[in-house]
Amino acid sequence: MKKLLTFSLLFFAFSAKAQFNNSWIDYNKSYYKFQVVKDTLCRISQVALQAAGLGNTNAEDFQLWRNGEEVRLYASVTNAPLGPSDYLEFYGRMNDGRPD
Repeated sequence: MKKLLTFSLLFFAFSAKAQFNNSWIDYNKSYYKFQVVKDTLCRISQVALQAAGLGNTNAEDFQLWRNGEEVRLYASVTNAPLGPSDYLEFYGRMNDGRPD
């Protein structure tokens, strides 16, 4: 019985796979943090992006990540830099303390 239990534990230990924290990060890219204070629809204006130095970035080049998973992001324009009245929109969730 002990041999069976030992074999089972070793089998499960070697077959278990997990994502390492922050393994999704590409260190050749720049990341920016925008705080969300409650679960709601959020909008990032072109003015806020301009202040972060991202004003001339193409709308299709933006990605949004939360807890290591990409979040769907809506841009008011496609395949062009954002104009003064344009924005990025997404459903934002507050931090729940889960690691990436």
